[in-house]
Amino acid sequence: MSSISKPLLQWFDQHGRHSLPWQANYSTGDLQQSSGRSPQGGQGNPANIYHVWLSEIMLQQTQVSTVIDYFNNFIHHFPSLTALADASEDNVLAQWAGLGYYARARNLHKSAKIIMQDYQGVFPDNIEQVVALPGIGESTAGAILSISHNQNHAILDGNVKRVLSRYHQVKGHYGQAQTLKQLWVLAKQHTPNTRNNDYTQAIMDLGATLCTRSNPDCGRCPVQQGCQAYQHNTQAEYPNPKPKKNKPSRSIAMLIYQNKQGQIYLEKRPSKGIWGGLWSFVECKDSSQDIMRTIQQFDASAHINKMLKPIKHSFTHYHLIINPIIVDCLEQTHGFQSINQLKVGVPTPVNKILAQLD
Repeated sequence: MSSISKPLLQWFDQHGRHSLPWQANYSTGDLQQSSGRSPQGGQGNPANIYHVWLSEIMLQQTQVSTVIDYFNNFIHHFPSLTALADASEDNVLAQWAGLGYYARARNLHKSAKIIMQDYQGVFPDNIEQVVALPGIGESTAGAILSISHNQNHAILDGNVKRVLSRYHQVKGHYGQAQTLKQLWVLAKQHTPNTRNNDYTQAIMDLGATLCTRSNPDCGRCPVQQGCQAYQHNTQAEYPNPKPKKNKPSRSIAMLIYQNKQGQIYLEKRPSKGIWGGLWSFVECKDSSQDIMRTIQQFDASAHINKMLKPIKHSFTHYHLIINPIIVDCLEQTHGFQSINQLKVGVPTPVNKILAQLD
């Protein structure tokens, strides 16, 4: 074993996370019912591959503490891969709403349908086939097959990048191709041939609990002896930060069409783009001319009731300033819904606006 894997596995046995909801163990029969295949070896019983897959997709860009409740709720509504494939996109997005990065949910739904059609409902255990599914890259595929089937695959999620960057003092930001290539070499070098499933969970746990982005707890780190950043007191320098760019801001108006029954009008957003597939208020450019033109096109008799406080919502590459405007459309009923009976997924800013209307 490498200088990382041996002490890391020893630490994991005592201090790792073993009771996350997607780590529940199943008998061989349960696994075959869930994935259609017997386990490929490893410590103890295998995990449910559907649960592992779902958790790995949710954990992309999102911390464990946030994911747990969403995971439990999602499994409650879609207890199996079959149930997910049979659900409508609206139902899937409704249970994902608030978790963000909605392409993950759409890709999860698409993948479930592909698995039902092309693999007879059995999640594939070949890494090339897994990578070919929508929304799954090499690291996510490796994690799924390592944890569920104990297959020998390296992973390189954000936590692992941070651990390896510090341990080897890897120069450059991991968004750069050469740096990423170097990290993949190191990830594969340290991945052991045995207990691969435990190692995969262990190195993610290390990054999430001790080798954190700020204030790493090096005193309790099981691999501190070989860590170059620890030896040179350069933990704060690694991973090298991405060159900072000022985020631009853009402004839009959201038109809250409201009828005399107090119902509101929502429209489904295109599948591509921000909040793809979710339901939202009609939006337009934040100018008086565009606002009035959009309102007149919707209902010539409508008029502005009042403006609510602006909402700032930040994305990876820009800030969005939303100016919500309540518009009375007193005679309208088609397409309007009661706020307390909404059963569709809506973006977080829309939820904030709805809370102001209650």
